[in-house]
Amino acid sequence: MAEILAPAGSFEALKTAVINGADAVYIGLSKFSARAKAENFNNDVLLQALNYAHLYGVKVYIAINTLVKNEEMSDALSDALFAIDSGADAIILQDLGLSELIRKARPSAILHASTQMGIHNLEGAIIAKQLGFTRVILSRECTLSEIKRIKNGVDIEVECFVQGALCIAFSGNCYFSSLASGFSGNRGKCMQLCRKKYSLMLNGKTRTGYLLSAKDLMLATKLKDLVDAGVDSFKIEGRLRRNEYVAESIRIYKKACNENITDNEINCLKRVFNRGDFTQGHLYDPTNRVIDYKINSHKGLFYCKVKEVRNRIAILEKSLCKGDGIKFLRNGFEVGGALLQSNGDKTGFDGNVYKGDDVFITTDAEFNKKVCSRTRKLPVSVKLDFENNTLTLTCDNNIATMELSGYETIIAENRPITISDVVENFNKNEYFFTENAEVIGERFVRRSTFNEIRRVGYDILQNIILKNYACKMQKYNEKPLIMSDIIRGSAVNIPNDATIYTVSEPSQVVDEMEYIIVNPIEYSPTSIENFYRFTDKKLLLSLPPIARDNDVFILKSLTKAALDNGFYGIVANNLYSFAICDGPFLLGPMMNCLNDVIDLPKIYSFESDFLGKKGFVYAQGNVPLMTFCNCPKKEFFDGCGSCDGYEGHLSDGVRNFELRRYKVGYCYCQMLNSAYIDVTDKVKQGKVIDYSYNRPNQKTLGNHNRELK
Repeated sequence: MAEILAPAGSFEALKTAVINGADAVYIGLSKFSARAKAENFNNDVLLQALNYAHLYGVKVYIAINTLVKNEEMSDALSDALFAIDSGADAIILQDLGLSELIRKARPSAILHASTQMGIHNLEGAIIAKQLGFTRVILSRECTLSEIKRIKNGVDIEVECFVQGALCIAFSGNCYFSSLASGFSGNRGKCMQLCRKKYSLMLNGKTRTGYLLSAKDLMLATKLKDLVDAGVDSFKIEGRLRRNEYVAESIRIYKKACNENITDNEINCLKRVFNRGDFTQGHLYDPTNRVIDYKINSHKGLFYCKVKEVRNRIAILEKSLCKGDGIKFLRNGFEVGGALLQSNGDKTGFDGNVYKGDDVFITTDAEFNKKVCSRTRKLPVSVKLDFENNTLTLTCDNNIATMELSGYETIIAENRPITISDVVENFNKNEYFFTENAEVIGERFVRRSTFNEIRRVGYDILQNIILKNYACKMQKYNEKPLIMSDIIRGSAVNIPNDATIYTVSEPSQVVDEMEYIIVNPIEYSPTSIENFYRFTDKKLLLSLPPIARDNDVFILKSLTKAALDNGFYGIVANNLYSFAICDGPFLLGPMMNCLNDVIDLPKIYSFESDFLGKKGFVYAQGNVPLMTFCNCPKKEFFDGCGSCDGYEGHLSDGVRNFELRRYKVGYCYCQMLNSAYIDVTDKVKQGKVIDYSYNRPNQKTLGNHNRELK
């Protein structure tokens, strides 16, 4: 049976997840968590959380899933080792340098590859396993056919998102928040710029709305396909969401594992959080429409219509309760909202509400109260044996058994201790309920002694359960490789002070260029062959961050042809690159290197703000802020058909973000930074000058959010 994995942004959320039957939870620490805005867990609370979850047999995965700078590495490693030594079941990681250090320090630790690593195909999963990961958390762009291919091709656990928020950008390669605002999503501080309004101008057509705001994922009706594909863990996103969302999502997905869910269950999911009436993402359609451009937040569940509006008071068709929250929608667009101050069918409102508007309930106060009042206790059999005039207590919950003896008893002057007394007394605790009770002999103990016996007995039982859990925890016992081992061919040999130029077309090549990265608009034999004539140059083929289904086989063929015809090397922008050819390799900027733990030739991440000594700095160019799997032309206008590409841009009213289409087997779209980076005058070492994203008459604007140091 696949695991139900729940989010917990706080200790209360973790308790909610455990109470509602989660098999595992994932949490973040005070630092280095991809949800920095969540309450998260300091060391003291972490210890409490681990004990609470493990008492119920629930696993706890610690998300240290951000990129780490050189000067932070010691703290990040210390946090990870504390979590491991405290009994965490696994550590979720994005940073390859940190994972290498953890593996050296704690060889038996269980490591999971974060979705931020962008693993989405068999080749990437193979490399992750070689690096010592026991599980890959697949990117949300992964197709069902690719999931099957992964499970059939490599012995590794697969975790798949089934519910919650979707990022429109490819996992781990969104640089929008970082380069536009200075707050990096890869470091847990995403500013959610994708949830704002934009205007799209594409091939002469215009559309305005929340054009980058993806609907919420919902796969509760598709679990059988995922089970048949071999998925090991169903992941619910939402460490920033409320407890009722956590509770209901777990309940419904637990049910969906065993039987078909009803429309009522789907409505319950909508009631607790519904952005865009849900999508199946890219599971069945690699270029699926996933945007709801009309509304960017929790839409809730349709409830009724506005019957009348009088003097800024909306009269509804149905009554609501005090504390309920509602939104008013017209033709799918949000036009107002209200929080009910009393029971009834009348309410004031914010916004501009008319008769006939739709009413959606976003907070159901009574429903939420009911959901959050659920409890869970572990069954235990309690036996009190009064033979020999002393008391022996035995507690057994089928997982552990404890025995406690030596307490003095007294003659029962009125009545002896009964089974009812045992049940009543031993139910006075947070964790256990008395499923069976037995009393042998007729004696009596004072109330204070009776209470002490319960407290001491249950403390001993808890400790035994936790020790048993620790003894059964999974340990890693293989011999992993490190990145330098993975690269089977030699790494590229480029002088540390060299300038590397990136181009997309042969016409951009000039005599002064020696080291050239080819970043084509179309990955086809013809586009690569056009560069073969530059045999006097050292050419490197840049592989894209995404390669799904047939893309992989196209790129395998192209890399072989390029290397056979004199290309100097390959630029890797995703782990899969290392499995489709032997190199030699240069780590690309989308490998997200922010530190120097991995001692290989590399281009530092687009987000890098330091002049390291072991890599090349992206010094000039138009950075791709986002890479999309969905096509804006198909999403908002006239579909695909025989498409030759498109020209266009997104605008927030101040800045224009150019769109660039590239093609492998599938088409992909990249949104370019509105500010053209140019810090060449500050870089005295090896650097990259990128012409591959340039537009005609490109102006150098500079980027003040990327200060090098």
